[in-house]
Amino acid sequence: MESSDMESLLIVLGVPVLAGAVVGGAVLVVKEVLKRISPKPPSLVLVISASHADFLESLKDKKQIDVSEGEQLYQITRYLWLGSETERSQKIPNINEYSVAQGAESEYNIYLVEIKLKQSDEGFKRNVNQLDRYDAFRKLANLAGDLKVSDRLKIEAYENLGVYNR
Repeated sequence: MESSDMESLLIVLGVPVLAGAVVGGAVLVVKEVLKRISPKPPSLVLVISASHADFLESLKDKKQIDVSEGEQLYQITRYLWLGSETERSQKIPNINEYSVAQGAESEYNIYLVEIKLKQSDEGFKRNVNQLDRYDAFRKLANLAGDLKVSDRLKIEAYENLGVYNR
């Protein structure tokens, strides 16, 4: 591939190119293409009863999970879902419509905990044995990136998400 062809390809990919400055030739192009088409790590969504609000509040303040908190999340998670952030926002486009007004709380309310994983783990997928699931939750200390805890929500908030049992 000639230098001008390489520059054209990089421009099509949206990579800024200085005139005549194609360094590394095909290697640069391959790396850029792989970066653009590589799947992003998934988001893990946990459905947790509102009775665990204090624990979830402590997670919200820390913005990270340690091993014991991962174990506790395993214990209190009712349902979970693994997928892309885009999929989640399509399935629940306006999560705020499920918010519970102060004074209208119910024992059936839930929280959704969304954890952006640094990398995927088989233990969070559907139909996994409980030992693998437990191990995955223990590994959250190393796997978890950003963590968001929703406001208190009506139980209907997760119905369209396609969650599965812990």
